[in-house]
Amino acid sequence: MHMRRIWIWVAMGIVLTGCTKIEQEPLAVQTQSVATATTQLSAQTESSEPAAQYDSVALQVPEITRQEVSLRLEAEDTALPEKCSVVIDPRRGYSGDGYVSGLNANYESSLEFSLEIPATQHYDITLVVGAGAASSCKILANGEPVYTLVTDSTENFIRVTVQGIFLTEGTCELAIAPVDGLVDIDCIELTNNTSLYDDSASLDTVPVDAAATENTVQLYAFLQEQYGKKLLTGQHVSSSKNEELEEIYQITGKYPLIRFDDLRNYSPNGGDASAATAVADSLAWAESGGIVGLSWLWNAPTGTGTIYQEESSFSLQMALTDVSVADRSLEQLRQMEEVGEISQSCYALISDIDAIAEALAPLAEADVPVLWRPLPEAGGGWYWWGADGAEAYQWLWDLLYTRLTDYHQLHNLLWVWNGQSASYLVDESQYDIASLDLYVDAEESYGSRYEQYVALRNMTPGKLLAISEASTLPDINAMFRDNAVWLYCGLWYAPYLGEYTDDATLISFYNSEGTLTREDAPAFSH
Repeated sequence: MHMRRIWIWVAMGIVLTGCTKIEQEPLAVQTQSVATATTQLSAQTESSEPAAQYDSVALQVPEITRQEVSLRLEAEDTALPEKCSVVIDPRRGYSGDGYVSGLNANYESSLEFSLEIPATQHYDITLVVGAGAASSCKILANGEPVYTLVTDSTENFIRVTVQGIFLTEGTCELAIAPVDGLVDIDCIELTNNTSLYDDSASLDTVPVDAAATENTVQLYAFLQEQYGKKLLTGQHVSSSKNEELEEIYQITGKYPLIRFDDLRNYSPNGGDASAATAVADSLAWAESGGIVGLSWLWNAPTGTGTIYQEESSFSLQMALTDVSVADRSLEQLRQMEEVGEISQSCYALISDIDAIAEALAPLAEADVPVLWRPLPEAGGGWYWWGADGAEAYQWLWDLLYTRLTDYHQLHNLLWVWNGQSASYLVDESQYDIASLDLYVDAEESYGSRYEQYVALRNMTPGKLLAISEASTLPDINAMFRDNAVWLYCGLWYAPYLGEYTDDATLISFYNSEGTLTREDAPAFSH
């Protein structure tokens, strides 16, 4: 089982932050040769028969009536929960006749507002709140949680706005329910949302690599054409056996369009050559009509072969240099390292990059375009490539991009930035797609993740937006309703495929007229 961290990245301004990591176990070790893996995948994709075929599932998107709305409801005008009172001191900055103090998680009570929603549309809800210590509370609409607010100690009231809550016309019960600690509530405000409908930023029309191959340009054009119209289905695999792809096919009658794999076993330090079949498997998937997605969970170049900073002695800071190194041969770099012009860590980094370039070469030679996601989740700080800060990470991204693109002439890559934090954003000329890894608890509704969509869109204007890893399938109807149709979604494997996602959801999702599978996509010539 491949354990992943459980989180949801919460958009606050333009910063995306998450909780601490849960370590993932290594990829399952495979023993078959590259040729065997390729033959096996081709045989599977040609011979498997689904359990059933299903009719197309129509999208169910309510009619939106956009209307200007501005409402304020004072907390002191509601029925007071147990142990609460209306006060005017000591907190300042309130409106009306006072504020409700003492809303306490220990009493399992909530502050409830009843209001008439004038139009079916998306709204921004602003809560004016104060707390004497770190606290959290849920905002619920008609009994359904729409946001969990976490606040530190505040001297006066602060305003917290949750954007894009969908509400239907008619009576609505809004509630503030404390989860932890004690909070004071001044009022709640409701205004019509505009951020979900801001499509003023035009998309980049060509890949960032000016020398991108014809097939790569064609794939990028296809992605642009589908963006906002269809969600491309995707699935991460745990091995070259493609159990996940076959399971989805048996249940839904459809294959995912994108097969996601990882190059960790190609890392020179700690990789497993016998299990390094991802490139051959990707070639076979492309031959069958699918799109290839590859990540690189990069084992530290020296010391313990691990991706995790806490287990590694490798320091990215020790590799940094102002010397131009991206265009030098390994022989030249070795000489530079011997005379102390660059560090041994710097040489080891570039040597690893060259090994990955060699691994990727068969895909380039076959002109198979790749959705290429290196250095993922840097903003979390748990991987060595993100643990030494944003500047070090950005230097490494520039080195990797320049080395692969200019020195090794790999022009079949569409670069996917997955840094998870605004501070880790790389130069816009060095990535094509911006993505987030979005995990939620099993019992939580995934929805459309519109808030993260808007935050990422504002952070990376002109770029296609994707969910690179997910704990369960998003709500395709909610995506279209919220005008937040991500380019693709990559579901992680067990337990997320299986325990988190039931068969009925898979069938509906893969047969929805809002998604695109391998069967329904146009064939790509390689």
